[in-house]
Amino acid sequence: MPDPALTVSVDGQPLDQAVLGLLTRVEVRESDSDATVAALRLNCTQNPGGEFTPLDDDLFVPAAKISITVQVPGGNAVRLFEGFVTHVRPHFEVIESNSYLEILAMDAAVLLSAEERVEAYPGSTDEEAVKTVFDRYQIQLTSEATNARHEEDRQLLVQRGTDWEFAQQLARRNGYVCYIEPDPQSGDVKAYFKPRGLKDTPQPDLALLREGPNLKWLDLQAILTGPVKVVGAAIDPIAKRIVRADGQPVAEPLGDALLGDDLEKRLTQAGATGATAFLRDGLPLEAAIAAQGSGATDRAQMAVEARGEIDSTLYRGLLRARRPVLIKGVGRTFAGIYYVKAVRTTVDEGVISQTFVAEKNALGLSGKEDFGQSAEEVPPQ
Repeated sequence: MPDPALTVSVDGQPLDQAVLGLLTRVEVRESDSDATVAALRLNCTQNPGGEFTPLDDDLFVPAAKISITVQVPGGNAVRLFEGFVTHVRPHFEVIESNSYLEILAMDAAVLLSAEERVEAYPGSTDEEAVKTVFDRYQIQLTSEATNARHEEDRQLLVQRGTDWEFAQQLARRNGYVCYIEPDPQSGDVKAYFKPRGLKDTPQPDLALLREGPNLKWLDLQAILTGPVKVVGAAIDPIAKRIVRADGQPVAEPLGDALLGDDLEKRLTQAGATGATAFLRDGLPLEAAIAAQGSGATDRAQMAVEARGEIDSTLYRGLLRARRPVLIKGVGRTFAGIYYVKAVRTTVDEGVISQTFVAEKNALGLSGKEDFGQSAEEVPPQ
């Protein structure tokens, strides 16, 4: 099997072949709740003058831009990472050949995390505030509207912290995700502020224990405990009334029916008095607290989890986080559409591997599954 094609650039320039030859390992971690991070490991060689290459070559300077593109044999080239150097970590041993340099990098979230600020957003929705945040860095934002508008004379929207913390806070309370990644077509860095892409076109199927397997192993679990609904209340000081969140889910079931409905029923039949949690610090606006409750309920109902490792020689593509995928060959109860929450991709001594965490909010099949898609049939996401 041919090795994957790997391209690493620093400040827009591909690594010199001599330096690329020292590269032994690349790791990229994607997640829908954290910044994307990368790690590069390069062998260190000592020059006659006592300096080490590439440590002393002024290559990996603070905030140097790192780009990583990976192409699995038989698949398309994917810009997997675009970010900035955050750590330089040399390791030395008595045996010189065991010495190496590790470079850590983070996507543009590192820029948004560099400064804390106190900022007001009068008359803005959460989406509009997040757009203002990313405009500071000239990063294009793809977003979906949020309902609550924070009027200055009612409840002023105020940021206290870094831009990245603020954007994540607004995403979480609306049941959204906020992340940064290179655009699949142009490679330009873009930001996203939107609900989880549960309805997006699924990636090529993951299969085990049937024809065309491409998984090495898969662990599954359904968490059959509460709470499965999050409700809340707050006092609107202007309208002088109580506003409530009833915790109604808005995400569609990725299976036969939402697991939470059946779970709450069975728990109460077994003797529980309910399966409900309360919002902490609910916003005193009707639309805002309703979004908080629904978003928290949707997260609580993602109670079915899959963790596995892909056989990249058979998958012929790269699995990506923040997108759905179909898993098959694991029986009727657990097969179906999953939302890929996190992926770790490594290229170690020319061998590529991927592990992932995926989740769903239902058991069984929804009837909408289109099993049988391969990397050749699904365009890169």
